[in-house]
Amino acid sequence: MRVLYGQHAAELWRYAMRLTGDRVRAESVVEGTLTRAVERPRLLEQSEGAVRASLFATARDLAGRGAKHDAEHGVEDTDGEVPLSVPVLDDAVGDPPPSLLPRLLDRTDTRRRRIRTALAVVVVAAAAALVAYAITLVPVTPAGPSPDMPQGPSAPVTDQPMQPVAQYPVTGEVSVVDEGRGTRIDVVAHYQPPPGGGYGTEQSTYALVVTDHTGTPSTVASWTAAAGETVTPSGSTDLPMLWVERVDVRSVTTDQVLLTATF
Repeated sequence: MRVLYGQHAAELWRYAMRLTGDRVRAESVVEGTLTRAVERPRLLEQSEGAVRASLFATARDLAGRGAKHDAEHGVEDTDGEVPLSVPVLDDAVGDPPPSLLPRLLDRTDTRRRRIRTALAVVVVAAAAALVAYAITLVPVTPAGPSPDMPQGPSAPVTDQPMQPVAQYPVTGEVSVVDEGRGTRIDVVAHYQPPPGGGYGTEQSTYALVVTDHTGTPSTVASWTAAAGETVTPSGSTDLPMLWVERVDVRSVTTDQVLLTATF
């Protein structure tokens, strides 16, 4: 938000003032425009000119909605007329109010906290279901695309190594397969044997989580495993393959990401 504000707030403020002719309404338009922008991370990867064009389009839409609302509810100015947008000269516009940036940062932090709380509720519910219905997967030969299939965001991915995120005795590979109406995710997870070899006696529960390009996670499989085992969990999602942004292996107990692969 700080970067976005520094690059575009002044021009956006002048544009909003020309649209509304009113500092209060202009401030509301700028706040709504920048708040929507930070919710679209893909937009922020574009050029500065493309970002500004998108911001201006959003501002114009918000200003138009405000004018329509006033007209429908009979809001009038001091002369008894429905207020209309009036042109404002640049030298009369000034700068955005000093309180605008702190308020935007506060709104961004509040939204992030709400998302974290919602995710925590989902994780707790999923953990309760897993405790009741946990299923140990029998190791089988992993199903995946042909190894000579071309790699890329629009092609199947075969046995891509997953990167460790936490210090945890597990390694893995992931395959991503287009199934026409969705995507199948195949993982091979190798749990290091205990000291002296063999298998561990305590099992833990894990989840396979897919995150789409909007940042929304979804659990597609779960399993239990002990030290020394190799398991091959597989899950399907309705997401098209091009929308799969990341695949994680997580501990259900702590919700900690253990392994991850980004596409």
